Amino acid sequence: MPSTPQQLQTSAQAFSRVSNFPRVIGAIDGTHVAIKAPSIDEAIYINRKRFHSLNVQVVCDGNGLIINYSARFPGSTHDAYIWRNCNLRHHFSRGTFGDYLLLGDSGYPLEPFIMTPVTNPTNEAEELYNRAHVRTRVVVERTLGIVKNRFRCIHRSGGELQYTPLRSAKIITACLLLHNRCVRRGIPDPNDHLQEEDMPNEAHLGGDGDHGGTGRETRDMIIREFYG
Repeated sequence: MPSTPQQLQTSAQAFSRVSNFPRVIGAIDGTHVAIKAPSIDEAIYINRKRFHSLNVQVVCDGNGLIINYSARFPGSTHDAYIWRNCNLRHHFSRGTFGDYLLLGDSGYPLEPFIMTPVTNPTNEAEELYNRAHVRTRVVVERTLGIVKNRFRCIHRSGGELQYTPLRSAKIITACLLLHNRCVRRGIPDPNDHLQEEDMPNEAHLGGDGDHGGTGRETRDMIIREFYG
């Protein structure tokens, strides 16, 4: 994650150039990586598509560099639960990143430091906000697609990882870090682009549910000042 004022500003500028969305330093999403059925607690690894997986939380910057991740939760775990129980959220809650923001889809809770789409927009400003949100946040979906294209062992077209959840998490982590090395060295993306195969999140578990007290106020302010 960016830490110095200059790094924070540079990261926010990269996202702002996409669609004028202010103060964003990262886009967050979850992705499922198929694993073989574990011998212990097998049921909790079955996700909503009925295959065994780890649900991996990823945050990337505007250049597709992965700046935070968590690969320790079983497939039945919802994105919002992973977010609420990760160290990164605690840092945002403590004000480590000031007034800078993450962008998440409707599977995440609306909080002062994580902006989600307006579930039922009622005016043009909210619709403009939603369009800017989608165009800006798509970088994380694209990044996840690229990672799985580079390393087919974590894409479902490559089958499933034939290891324990702990060993699988280490393999996934290695793939994420190797992706960053590719980005930093300017190695081209794979030519044969597979689609990210994950399922959409349930909007009612995130979206407009304001778990942070002032999340709605922050979003309303952004809509009013930048898209009104």
